[in-house]
Order: sequence, then C-alpha cells, then structure tokens
Amino acid sequence: MYQIYWLINEFKTKTYIGFTDDINKRIIKHKNNQVKTTQNFGKFRVFILENIDNLFLARQREKYWKSSAGRKKLKIDFEKI
Repeated sequence: MYQIYWLINEFKTKTYIGFTDDINKRIIKHKNNQVKTTQNFGKFRVFILENIDNLFLARQREKYWKSSAGRKKLKIDFEKI
C-alpha cells in the first residue's frame, strides 16, 4: 500500500507532496531533517491524500497532485484548514 501525502508547514507558507510505502518512517525522516526539500520546513501537519495499492498508479497520482490541476484542488482544500 502506498500513501500520497501532503505536508503543510505551521505558517502555511510551504507545502510538499510525496508518496511512500511506509508513511511512519517517511514522516520521521521529514521531522529529522533527512529530506533535503523539507529541511527548512519547521513544524508541519500531514494529510493523507490517497491510499493506492499499485506503485505505477501511486507515481501517476503523485504527479497529478503536483500538477497545476492538482495544486488548484489542494488550494481550495487548503483554504478550509
């Protein structure tokens, strides 16, 4: 099972979208500044966008969420947080 997740920093100024097959391990890496793109994120909240059984589909969906259309949808949801 793969999870596509969305991180939002505490000031709501930075976001990150990723996917993993071990969400707990991946979040620990983010919190311990072991992921280059989120090293300066500070505290953040985690949202699971999707759970997907297939690696190929998970990569496709992550790509969608990082696209303009996916970001627009997230922006609408982001304003509700």
